[in-house]
Order: sequence, then C-alpha cells, then structure tokens
Amino acid sequence: MTGQAAQTMNKEHGTDAARGQHYVIDIVELCKSFQRQATLKGGYSTFKSLLLNFGRRASAGKVQARAISDLTLRIRKGASVGIIGRNGSGKSTLLKLITGIYKPSSGSVTVTGRVAALIELGAGFHPDFTGRENLYLGGVMHGLTRREIDQRFSEIVQFAELEHVIDDPIRTYSSGMFMRLGFSLAIHTDPDLLLIDEVLAVGDAAFVAKCKERITRLRASGKTLLLVSHDLEAVERWCDEVVWLHQGEVMDRGDPRRVIDHYRQFIEAGEEREIVAAQIQEEPAAAKESPERAEVPAASAEPQRWGSREIEITQVTLRNYLGEERALFHADESLTIEIHYRFHEAVDEIVFGIGIQRSDGLMIHGSNTLLEQVKLPDLGQEGVVRYRIERLGLLDGQFNLDVAVHREDGYPYDYLKGARSFVVRAPFRQVGVMVPAHEWSVEPGTQGRA
Repeated sequence: MTGQAAQTMNKEHGTDAARGQHYVIDIVELCKSFQRQATLKGGYSTFKSLLLNFGRRASAGKVQARAISDLTLRIRKGASVGIIGRNGSGKSTLLKLITGIYKPSSGSVTVTGRVAALIELGAGFHPDFTGRENLYLGGVMHGLTRREIDQRFSEIVQFAELEHVIDDPIRTYSSGMFMRLGFSLAIHTDPDLLLIDEVLAVGDAAFVAKCKERITRLRASGKTLLLVSHDLEAVERWCDEVVWLHQGEVMDRGDPRRVIDHYRQFIEAGEEREIVAAQIQEEPAAAKESPERAEVPAASAEPQRWGSREIEITQVTLRNYLGEERALFHADESLTIEIHYRFHEAVDEIVFGIGIQRSDGLMIHGSNTLLEQVKLPDLGQEGVVRYRIERLGLLDGQFNLDVAVHREDGYPYDYLKGARSFVVRAPFRQVGVMVPAHEWSVEPGTQGRA
C-alpha cells in the first residue's frame, strides 16, 4: 500500500469510527488466500505414465496464493466507489467476499442492507424452468416475497424486453436474453447496495444505454454503488471515489481523476517496458550497432535489412518532447526520430528517409530529405539525422518505423524495415487512423425551440 493510501485509510478508520459513521460496507484487515496444489513439472508425460503412477501424484506440495492482503475499506451509505486494477489484482475476489460467495481467511466483512450483485447474472436460474418460474425463484433468493415479485413482475419483464418468451424454458434463451433477465431482476429488487462487475455488455447498444440510465437513477436516489470495471471513463463518470488494487493491495485511493491518471501512468510504464523488452529480443543482429561494417544479408521474402552499406545506420532512437527515449507516446505528444549513421566509403546524392506503418501494414506517413528538398551539410564521418513530428496525432495502436539512407535514384545504402516499434495512446475513442488538430464549436440560433 502506498503511504498516501495508508494515511487515507487510517484517517478514515479512526475519525469516522469515532463519530459513529454508518457504513454500508465495512471491511477491516481483510485477507483472502487460496490453497493450490503445485504439481511437479514432468509428473505425467504420457497416458502410460499416468496409469503407472495412478494414486501417486508427483506433487511439489500445497501453495498458498494470497488474493487480498490486509485490506481495510469502509463505504458510507450513498457513496459511489470504483475498484480498478489489472486482471488478477483481486477485484472480483473482493466482490465475492462482500457477497458471501467466499469466506475471509482473516479479517472481517460487514454489509448492511439488501444487496443486488451484478456479478454473475442469472446465477441460480434453472435451465429447464421458464423465465417466469426463474424470476420467482430468483426473486426469493434476492429476499423478495411472492407478493413483491407479483407487483414487480411486469416491470421486470418489460425492462428485459422478454415479454414474448417469458414462458419458454430459459435453456432456449440466447446468452444475451439470459443476462438481460438476470440484470432486470437484480435492479428491481430495491437494493441498498449495488455491486457491478463488468456486466454492462448485456445486449445491444440501446439496451446497454437503458441499463446505464437505470444505474444512474439508482445512484441519484441515494443507493450505494460499488463498481468494478476496466472502463475507466465509466468509473470516472459514476464514482465519487476510486480504489486502485494491485496484487490484492491498495496502491492508491481518492479522487477519481487523480487515481485513474496514476493508474494509467503505471499501466503505460509497464506496457512500455514490455515493448522495449520484446524489441531487444526480436531485433536482428544485423540491426545492432557494430564497429565493423556488416555483411549485406541475403535477400528473403520479408527482408529486415538490406543495402550496400557505404553508409551504415548504427542506431535508431525515438524520443518524446522531454528528449527521453520512449516506446509509448500520446496523440498530442511530439515524436523525434534519431537516425545515427557512420560512413564507410565516400558517396554522393545522399537521402535520408523514414516511413511509419500501422501494425497491419497500412502506410501512415513517409518522407525523405529529397522530397522535402532538405539541403544536407557536410555529414562528416558519423553523426545524427533527426526527424521531429510536432504533434503525432495518431489513434490508439501499434506502429512500426522504417528508416533508410539511399541514393537519389533509390539505390539503397542501408534500409532497416521495422527498425523500431512504438505504441500510441489516444484520450478518446475515435475512429480512423489519425487525430487532426481540431475543436468543436456551436452557434445556437436566435429563435427558440418549437
């Protein structure tokens, strides 16, 4: 846990407890571990060895895997709290501890009021029962009386848009119809606490919009909301506070915008390390800097490097606006491509060029010093050529960079295909390839609406 997160929790734990605050969720020093059986590598290799060793399983012993570590989380009535984190960080385990599906290894979880858990929609439905029968069965499991179910039945079915099949066995339902029925039942149980775990993709776009609108209404009516989602925009829109979990521990907690930005920085830093590591492993030996002139590789179906090497490209570097070497950029950032070169023989008519392609091979941009009529100075024995893009302006994706130095007639001195790869992250979900510099403006008419 970070120092800031720990201070926040300790303050809340002490001050609010002293004031006798009412919590809908009160989690104190919660731990959850799972016992796993580790099998030795090579324990069974063939069906024969399995039969011969039946009952004598080669085991490395039992391993305790901790999913939640010393978590304290107290949520007041009417609050909307988001839980974010990478897969395996403990988010879903936490919800299952809150709903009682799992029991804590240590610590305590106290929940007050009726809970609607949108975790595994339709859990408990019987496939051979009709939709109608399952609504009554599920309603009782949610704590409703038969009379309450009778009163809400029509509204539940209409919201799920299943009037025409409500008396059919639900084994005949599509997966979307099944989830819509479970979602509609859960939100019509008049919950005090709504738990949501990545279940908003429960139908077509119109139905999803209707679900989001109903959640917004429940929140506005003072219901408590605990949302687990990878949709950071939805978390920021609906939540008053965000908790970031990583490997079962709280990394940060507080204002949604601040915590989400902190989380994104962490994710991007990890993603960039993976990109750089992959490039180091995949980079051809011929593309690495060498004090001696490399031999020209033989032609292949997909050559990575070719040319006569009178001029050699010794290094290619990508830098951000701070001059830092990076493999991940944002759409509004500048990008500087550095091409380091070394002469092995004196040549004339030198042209430096670059090309940027999307990972699917689509050419995004290409240019060279000849096309732009750049007059090259005396280049010396070695040096650096830079190509600076003031604003990258690309949408989300992975891109590959080609660099080359050649003669004016196209004769290649050194051509590196896929010399570097980089990733772009854009702030909005737009379509296409690029994000041009733009702005929206609206000029209302002087005449009012009819």
